[in-house]
Amino acid sequence: MKKQVLILGIVIIALVLTAFTVFKNDVKDVAPTQITTTETEDVIYGPLEHEPIKKNEVFEDFIYEIGTRFMPIKKSVVLNAKTLKDVYDIETLNSMKTLQAVRLLKVVNDRQQDLNLAGTTTTFTSEQLNYLQTLDYGYNIVFRTEFIDKYSGGYNYSTPHHTIVPDVQAQYSGGFKALKTYFKNQTETVRQDVDPKQLKAGKLYFTVTKTGDIENIHLDHSSNYPKVDKQLIKLMKDLPGTWTPAKDENGNTVDQELVISFGLMGC
Repeated sequence: MKKQVLILGIVIIALVLTAFTVFKNDVKDVAPTQITTTETEDVIYGPLEHEPIKKNEVFEDFIYEIGTRFMPIKKSVVLNAKTLKDVYDIETLNSMKTLQAVRLLKVVNDRQQDLNLAGTTTTFTSEQLNYLQTLDYGYNIVFRTEFIDKYSGGYNYSTPHHTIVPDVQAQYSGGFKALKTYFKNQTETVRQDVDPKQLKAGKLYFTVTKTGDIENIHLDHSSNYPKVDKQLIKLMKDLPGTWTPAKDENGNTVDQELVISFGLMGC
């Protein structure tokens, strides 16, 4: 009897030791779970709770261009032009395999008007030359060419827009770069909460007289934000600095009309 009890005790002890060894190995093989956080989680999933909500943001992509309505071309150049080469860029001329038509168009209230003055060669017709002699400062003209493209072999056309300007254009005492900075800084308050989707291309015209004064300030295109338009007009009237008037080919001072383009970039 004692022998049987001893054997049973040995068996139980063996089973207990085996179970403990298996359990120990299982625990050793399982890596502990680690929960870590990183500073980037707030950036990925959203702003921090204490981060302030931005209000009254100022729309920074506010374009200011100060100069002529279209690409400037000197009046003296236009008056002395005899062929298309006198007023056209060489790159475009070189791309023409066969010239089909040369038309003169004037631009009034941003609309092109065909003058029915068409030629078929690079030399202007007598009618075209007579019309060019009538152009004065501030006039807007388009030299439209229609041609067969040298590279594609197909029909193409070019419509460079020009504004007639004096030989020496009017200049601001601080430079146009400083003038742009002035307008941008002084309109920051009225540009708060401007919605880019609602913003339009504004145009503010003014004339630098032959005496260097500013006259005829008028809004031609609204930015769609009246308070912005009014601020630009006020700034133009109260503009610091001075203007050097434009000069013609003989050195005489003349009036010149300029335009401030603001809001979104547009035609």
